[in-house]
Amino acid sequence: MKIRDAKQAYASQLDILREKKQALAKLLKEQEQDSSGISGVDSLELSRELSRTEAQYEATQGVMAGILERESAIHNSEAARQQSEAMAEEGEKIAKMMEVFRRISSGAKVPPGDEQKLMEFNHELYMAAKSAALMAQGNDEEYDSLWEEEEDAAQGPDAHEIAEDTEISVAPPEDVAQAAADSAGYPGF
Repeated sequence: MKIRDAKQAYASQLDILREKKQALAKLLKEQEQDSSGISGVDSLELSRELSRTEAQYEATQGVMAGILERESAIHNSEAARQQSEAMAEEGEKIAKMMEVFRRISSGAKVPPGDEQKLMEFNHELYMAAKSAALMAQGNDEEYDSLWEEEEDAAQGPDAHEIAEDTEISVAPPEDVAQAAADSAGYPGF
């Protein structure tokens, strides 16, 4: 089950259990205020059912918290990976710019596109390279572009989407609620 689906299922179960708790608490309060006992509903039975429902709610809420923790951990891990990749790409770009600077400074011929990229990256660095090239005349070396028709990689899914689409192994909310009710020692009603 995907985290997104698990969150929806557990949120729905929590809503159902919350409504049931409120209804039982209201009935129990009415039963306690009605001392005549005409309603026919046993206060002890209502109290047990309320306790059972509260146990189910707490167990379901605990699993939901675990799901949210897993989603957060996956999200944070993916965000860190994406940041790491972005930093690595930026480092490669800077290294290429410095190589273009070195080549221009030595008086070598570089493709106009590389010169343009250096100028856009840092105009002062470009001007310094051109000044150094004037003094280093006599270098007839010619270089190919450092940017080989790079295509902008399409942005992949963001960290939140990856976290929500991750498969997890989690019991259906009804099973968790039933197990909590069983462990509370109350038979199902």
